[in-house]
Amino acid sequence: MADLKKEIEELVAQISDKKLGQSALESLAQIAGTRGPACEPFLVSALGQVLEATGDKSKSVKDAADCASRSIAEMMSPFAVEAVLPALLSGLSVKAKPAHKEVTLRLIQRLAEKAPASVGHVLVTLTMPVAELTCDIKKDVKEAATSCMTAICNCTGNKDLEPFLPFVVKAAQTITNTHECVEKLAGCIFVQNVESPALAAMLPVLSRGLNDKVEEVKRTCCLIVDNMCKVVEDPAAVIPIMSRLEPLVKAACEKMSNPEARNMAERALKTLHKSAEGAESKMVVESEAFALIKQTLDDKFSDSEDFTATAHYIASLASMATNMRSFDSELWKSGVGLVAPFSDVIEAIRTRMEVAAKPKEEIEEEDTDGVDLYKGSFSLAYGTLTLLRDTKMHLKRDRFYGLLGPNQCGKTTLMRAIANEQLEGFPKRDELKSVFVEHEIEDEEVGVQDDGFPILSVDKPGWWWVMHTCNDVYQVENKVNEEQVKELMKSIGFGYPGGPDRAANLELPVTSYSGGWKMKMQLCAAQLMNADVLMLDEPTGHLDVDNIKWLEDWLESFTGSIICTSHFSSFLDKMCTHIIDFQDRKLKTFKGVKGQTLTQFVEKYPEKKSYFELSNELMKFTFPPPGPMEGVKSRSKVILRMTNVTFTYPTKDKPTIVDINLTVSQVSRVAVIGANGAGKSTAIKVLVGEQKPTLGNIWKAPGLRMAYVAQHAFHHLEKHMQETPTQYIMWRFAGNDDKESIEFKSQDLSVDEEKARAQKWCIDSGTGDVRRVTDSKDDAKKAKQDEANVVVPDAVFNRRQKKKEKTFEYEVKWQHRPIEANMWIVKETLVAMGYIKMCQREDEKQAAMAGLMTKQLTQPGVEKFLGDFGVDPESASHTQINQLSGGMKVKVVLAAAMWQNPHVLILDEPTNYLDRDGLGALVLAIQDFKGGVLIISHNKEFCDGVATEKWIMKGGLLRIEGESVDADDQNTDGNKGPDEVFDGAGNKIAVTKAANLSDKDKKKMIKEMEKKLKENKKSNSMTDEEMFEMEDKLTELKESMQKA
Repeated sequence: MADLKKEIEELVAQISDKKLGQSALESLAQIAGTRGPACEPFLVSALGQVLEATGDKSKSVKDAADCASRSIAEMMSPFAVEAVLPALLSGLSVKAKPAHKEVTLRLIQRLAEKAPASVGHVLVTLTMPVAELTCDIKKDVKEAATSCMTAICNCTGNKDLEPFLPFVVKAAQTITNTHECVEKLAGCIFVQNVESPALAAMLPVLSRGLNDKVEEVKRTCCLIVDNMCKVVEDPAAVIPIMSRLEPLVKAACEKMSNPEARNMAERALKTLHKSAEGAESKMVVESEAFALIKQTLDDKFSDSEDFTATAHYIASLASMATNMRSFDSELWKSGVGLVAPFSDVIEAIRTRMEVAAKPKEEIEEEDTDGVDLYKGSFSLAYGTLTLLRDTKMHLKRDRFYGLLGPNQCGKTTLMRAIANEQLEGFPKRDELKSVFVEHEIEDEEVGVQDDGFPILSVDKPGWWWVMHTCNDVYQVENKVNEEQVKELMKSIGFGYPGGPDRAANLELPVTSYSGGWKMKMQLCAAQLMNADVLMLDEPTGHLDVDNIKWLEDWLESFTGSIICTSHFSSFLDKMCTHIIDFQDRKLKTFKGVKGQTLTQFVEKYPEKKSYFELSNELMKFTFPPPGPMEGVKSRSKVILRMTNVTFTYPTKDKPTIVDINLTVSQVSRVAVIGANGAGKSTAIKVLVGEQKPTLGNIWKAPGLRMAYVAQHAFHHLEKHMQETPTQYIMWRFAGNDDKESIEFKSQDLSVDEEKARAQKWCIDSGTGDVRRVTDSKDDAKKAKQDEANVVVPDAVFNRRQKKKEKTFEYEVKWQHRPIEANMWIVKETLVAMGYIKMCQREDEKQAAMAGLMTKQLTQPGVEKFLGDFGVDPESASHTQINQLSGGMKVKVVLAAAMWQNPHVLILDEPTNYLDRDGLGALVLAIQDFKGGVLIISHNKEFCDGVATEKWIMKGGLLRIEGESVDADDQNTDGNKGPDEVFDGAGNKIAVTKAANLSDKDKKKMIKEMEKKLKENKKSNSMTDEEMFEMEDKLTELKESMQKA
């Protein structure tokens, strides 16, 4: 080895000699072709001087140098590219002679063909120098550079980019091609994971485009950056180009005058930074590799000059192979372990280098006690997003792990992946029974009805679902039977035939259970199959204090391991033995003292306190102001009333709510509280019209709009999971109507309506008015004439106000009559005919149209509105609903509910899926909201932050505590309409305002109203709606008289 080194060094020294140069180069070429790997370390170190000789004046020397350089390139290891990089860059520099440049470019081209992965690894260093030479004044250099640029661009390994690479090369050749290339690249859809070579190949184009004077070109470049960085899986891929790309994108943010283009640049910069977050890959330098090799060889290592030189070269090869993450044993044998003694220990060197490449992780306290359930590492992805990368997890039996992290970090995805056996490396169900208890139980087709419709598992009785889950889904060895399941369900409180009447009956379908009972049902299944790992997603969300205590006791007796997410800090503090926290795509485990674990965790990591604080520092919701209401000038005026309402479910004997009386105004801030099964959700469903009261009346002000977000919030989205949030809202509110409102409104007729519709009505042939058909007993001839003119309302097309009588008329389309026969009918007549629901639907439609006057149902308009609820444009218009996290779905549901500027917002368990930032934003948005708010929640902190009035439900009865008052008593015109209204196209619509009444007019109106109300008690001529409205108006007039 020493002789070979000396021989090569002597030949290299002769290259500069005019007489001996040619023969020396020829000898070097011969050595490269015949002496094998032993000479490689010394020939590679001489490549710079060989390439430099290609610029010699003598043609024979040039040719010999060219031949020698190609011979060296052919014999050298693919991992030697980094070692020869200084020599290559020297040949591309401004100082290099044209012939030197040309040969270097041809050499790089050959290396790209021979070792594309290696050239791709150093592409970030090569692309710009090569791209610059495509514009060289020398024709030969220019042609060589173009061919070289094409070759190195093909080293990206990205299939999405391949069709566009010719445009990248074309753009490098002249600045005039930049615009066309940028435009073409904007059409590239990136699906495959983008790595460093792909980003590096784009650098020349992006650099020119972002420095261009035309803002549209800059904007398009920012779009390309945004699209590419979204599919970067490994943050380390972005680090090499960050120093070059970040200043250019930042400059575009600051210098572009177009606001939309500037927003695009800001988005690209944000995506660029986000894609580089959590970079973990460690680069192993040559000196570190040398030390490891020396340590591995031990006493076989020699301090001789030639051995040390070879060791340094082997270290450089090992370093590059490691940084390329190429750990194939065969490649290391052929490409790194070139000669003995290095080849003898190459596997040991490879193993040590692989360990050295891994980032040093924080040493966590090892839990040595107890039985291991799982100990290993895995990665987790959701679509194109990497949530966890090569993270460790250690689970022990009889432990309670609190799973923490911000929304969309992957908590629920991780638990679902474990339960569905989708996590590579995690034991399957037959080895480790892992059960996931979640709020939304997935539908499973378990049969087909006679009419061909599928039978779903959730339509079956609760006991059947538990037995099916144990025997068929998890396939337990010891099958459970019906008797076992029923006994267990009875023992934890489920009702049964012949037993006590409970909120959930084991013989009823799963769909009839509330969230709390669904959770108990799933816990029964976990207990029967002796689950090893029980995973819970917000288990306290649907539970009252008593049931939380029951859950805590049940979990204490559970013998397996529990993984639980929750925003209820006191529950976690009491139950947890460990905390598993999502940090930079890793899981970090913290061991604490049971009863204080969460407290200790927050003390050690104070920044984690934000998981459990209600604030809107990171997120803000902005609710739209309620639209104007006809006849409602004060926010404190009653707009919704429930009078003596009782409701009984068809499947139950006892009523769920009894004799409920309540009122709602726009200053209402109400928390509806009570135990599970007390009737909270039922009372709200009756109030909004989803259920029809068995007894009593519901009255609401004409034009009232209510927004209702159900306990199982996702039921609003179930039929639209393949759509984006923007598409969902545009579908739901197309035609200025809320399609979901139409779906859930109770269409059942009341007894009074059925009785009214039994009476026939006709058009009087003389006056043309609508009246009741004459009874044949009174006048048989007239009754026969009337029968020929009988009319039945088919639909209401429009509404107009009769200002003099201060009432409404409705344009009615009659059944079996042409549209030309439509008539304007006063409301009182339609109510008497039994069609009050038709009037109410038209009132709601008109009110909705008033609320939508300032909104545009277009993609930009909906995106802007969703932005007020924390939904970014990417999630709004480019992500399907089924790919959103639970927290993001709730925001979409909330935004959709507020689209029509409602006067009253009703939220049933809104805290179940929102994280602390979302809850904080919701609290402050509700405080600023000018409409009424009703909330059902077990979260005391949330209720206290919002409500001033409590409706306490117990055993179906209601007790009211506290009072909702207007914080600003002076604002008596809280529902005053806007001074100016604009339609979607920006056209101004005139607003007509009612004149103020004098005291004399008020006194006159008071007397008339009192007289009408007195007469109504005798004749019962007014509907409840009209009576309540008149009573409110009378109270309002009397109050205004007293103030005057």
